[in-house]
Amino acid sequence: MKMNVKGNDNFRTPDHVFKQLNDIFNFTLDAACTTEDCKCERGFFYDNGIDALKISWGGDRVFCNPPFSQKAAFIKKAYDEVINGDCPVVVMVLPSNCQDSKAFQQYIKKNFFYETLSGRVAFIDPETKQPMKGNNSGTTIVYFKKDITR
Repeated sequence: MKMNVKGNDNFRTPDHVFKQLNDIFNFTLDAACTTEDCKCERGFFYDNGIDALKISWGGDRVFCNPPFSQKAAFIKKAYDEVINGDCPVVVMVLPSNCQDSKAFQQYIKKNFFYETLSGRVAFIDPETKQPMKGNNSGTTIVYFKKDITR
């Protein structure tokens, strides 16, 4: 399995990336995980048919590494939950090439702080449990939070 295969929804966030973010934000919910890779005490498990896009994230401090094929829908959901709901924060891990997408431009660019990580994050292959080389897009972290501005 190659990292840059279009449509691969299962690459996992490396523990060291999650830990750095969790140390700051103290997440309570992983909004896009499987039963094997949930990073928080609670999670919406898409491998068990739980659709995080249809459930409120209200009151939770949310970590989200969305499925590649649904990143636009998760971006909109995070925006709605923070701006129109009572979710205090969503931190989302995205491929940097999505900065050109309509969803990124509409919901993130002028509304929330984001940063592109230096270097290339080696996401975890769910089959081998090993870091995958070949992240040719880079990684962007988006901080959906009402009081964070650019």
